Amino acid sequence: MNVDHHDFLFDASHALPSDYRAYRRSVHTRLLQILRQNPGCRFLEIGVGPTFRQERFRTIDDLGIHYVGLDFEHVCAERRADLAAAGIADRDIRFLGNRVGTYLFNLIRLARNRETFDIIYLDGNHSIYVDLAAAIAAVRLLKPGSLFLFDDVRFAFGSRHLIQATAQYADGGQTKELTEDEANEPHVTIIIRDYLIPLFNFEVERSWSDPDWIALRAPRSAPWIRI
Repeated sequence: MNVDHHDFLFDASHALPSDYRAYRRSVHTRLLQILRQNPGCRFLEIGVGPTFRQERFRTIDDLGIHYVGLDFEHVCAERRADLAAAGIADRDIRFLGNRVGTYLFNLIRLARNRETFDIIYLDGNHSIYVDLAAAIAAVRLLKPGSLFLFDDVRFAFGSRHLIQATAQYADGGQTKELTEDEANEPHVTIIIRDYLIPLFNFEVERSWSDPDWIALRAPRSAPWIRI
């Protein structure tokens, strides 16, 4: 099923979240629900972020989930310190940091090492200039039938609604590199709707999706999937 521009989930007329903090809590809750349904899975988080989610990592530890997190090296160092302070020292929790550039080369390195994942969660820069390349590289890391998760799907760099709170760590000067029209488009939507679904035949996992959170299901077989 390829999603077209009139799909319910990609309808721009939906009201945006009125409470960004509540929205982020709902994202965290939904991710925990997915992880709890997949004990022992391999989970890749692209964009670990500035906040330590202790409950998330305790769940990962308790369920024997093999975790890899990607972000800037200083962010990864902070999360390693947070885990140590919380008494979580699972050998199956790894962080791969980039000192310069983006997480793209670490995705390429994971692919070269033939690593694959049951769940990939992309919560990164939100710009097509960074995350389109990252999403395409991450496709090579997905197992048959695996989940590819996206939040802040309707975030736009030029918007002035509450999702603008994301811009505190996602913008990085992006608005200076965009025309007004480009800044007002939701880049994550472009990545999902215009590239991942038509090019790689992903299905939208509708039971886990809404206009601001999209779960894609990888096909069971495809030339790019490693068995």
